Amino acid sequence: MLAKKLPARLLASWAFWLSLLVLASLRVVEVEGPESRRLILLGPWQEVRVEFVNSVTGKPVLLEFHPLWAFQGFRAFTDPETEAYYTGGEYPWNERLARERRKELRYCSEVGLALALGGRWFQAVGGCLRVRLLWPP
Repeated sequence: MLAKKLPARLLASWAFWLSLLVLASLRVVEVEGPESRRLILLGPWQEVRVEFVNSVTGKPVLLEFHPLWAFQGFRAFTDPETEAYYTGGEYPWNERLARERRKELRYCSEVGLALALGGRWFQAVGGCLRVRLLWPP
């Protein structure tokens, strides 16, 4: 009788641990825009992108990062003039961004911005998008 229960117990144990692992690897992100609020499920290594045009230089800016334990692993892509606008030419932008860890981000733009999360795009023109990592706490 014990021999018949053992495989069922092992299977239940593996299912429990696998379920726990899957739950631990999910990221719950809230996106709030001018007209809506949505919850998105992401994996910790999925890329998040923010795209906008700098209103002073008129050049495009792309930010990429991941929702690992916080929003982190930031990288910025733009031209040297726009990078100097943000840094005053005083420091390497990507080195500083790489150290950032945030649970909440807010991006605002008068001319428009786009945010990509898990294959979904959100846009704001003349407004802001707020992104909060709700899980893990």
